Amino acid sequence: MDMNIYLVEWWAKERLDELRAAVGREQLAESLRQKPPLRVTLGLALISLGERLQGSRAGATTPAAGSSAAF
Repeated sequence: MDMNIYLVEWWAKERLDELRAAVGREQLAESLRQKPPLRVTLGLALISLGERLQGSRAGATTPAAGSSAAF
């Protein structure tokens, strides 16, 4: 069965129009989202950095499960 070239072109044009509309909606939604303030972003980055720097030492500061930690 031979496809009509005009029909194929029309389908392609319709699909491209749908994709362009979807991208436009995504860009609009992304522009409306509120980004966190710089201080929040910086604070979270510093917390993450501190956790990475502690690395395996973070577990060494807690007492062992069998020892008693009476104060």
